[in-house]
Formats: sequence, structure tokens, C-alpha cells
Amino acid sequence: MSTGGAAGDGPTGRLARLADRAEISEVLARYCRGVDRCDVDTLRSVYHADAIDDHGTFHGNAHEFAAWAVEGGREFWHASHHSVHNVIIDWDGVDAAHVESTVLGINRRRSEPGDDGTVELFAGRYVDRFERREGQWRIAHRRALRDVDTLIERRRWAGRIPEGARFPDDPVYHPVAAD
Repeated sequence: MSTGGAAGDGPTGRLARLADRAEISEVLARYCRGVDRCDVDTLRSVYHADAIDDHGTFHGNAHEFAAWAVEGGREFWHASHHSVHNVIIDWDGVDAAHVESTVLGINRRRSEPGDDGTVELFAGRYVDRFERREGQWRIAHRRALRDVDTLIERRRWAGRIPEGARFPDDPVYHPVAAD
């Protein structure tokens, strides 16, 4: 594994690697959108059709994982927020990469009577194999690892900031028109 690989030699190769990094980072961000908005098509779009996802409680085809995750998200969480950062990429040739990223997941559980929704806090890592096929970087294999998890009490301190929603009602699916 290396930080360069064949595409990393010379200025043109380094620019290509920067473009590859940007594409991989976009895939990671789309994963978060798909999970948080419960948008199965967006979530599936980050994986190759034959990809494997291992989230511990689910191990199998990643497109099946997408449907499972969206169904569970709608059933168990009122809202969720995932962010991926500290992305480290080790290149494996021109069209493959081993990617480690940290993930922070915050999920507000669906309320039980008398409960305002306990918040789950999860910090962990995704250990991925990305492959570029037909010009598209996507996840070929994902392993989710848990480093920290806890429950916290929800506090309503954000005032009048509107709450986000699930697909298709979230404002991200209804862009603001230019004036």
C-alpha cells in the first residue's frame, strides 16, 4: 500500500490522485446522506452491486444492507446524523484503495410514551476497500468498527431551528430557487 501508486507520479499523477480523493470523499458524504435521510437509492449508489457490508448485526450484500438500514432507521430513529472525517487513503494501484475513515453517528430514538427520545452517540471507523470500475469510485467492501457508544438525554436547546426530515420531505430534496 502507498500514498501514491502509479497515478501519483509527477504533477499530472498527483492531480489525478487529488481528483480520486475528492471522488472518494464525495462517496463517503453520500453514504451519510443516504443513511440520515433514509434514502435507499442514494445509499445503494455508494456501493458496487456485488459489494459486501459488515456492520456486525448485518453482514452481506451492500445493496441489501441499504434496504435493511433504511427500514431500521425509519422504524427505530426519529432522526439521525452521521459525519465521516479523518479519511486516510492507501492506494492499491490505480483503481483500488484501502480507506479508513472515522464516523460519528448521533441517532434520536423514536419516543416511547413519556420519553422525548433518547439519543444514541456512536463513534467508530469504516474500513473500506474502494474500487474504480467503469470510471466510478464506489465501496467494494465495508467493515464498520465501534470505538465508543453511549446514550445521552435529549435537551431542546436549539430554539426555533427547523428539524430535518427523511426522504423525500427533507429540504435537501427541494433546493431554494434563485431570487
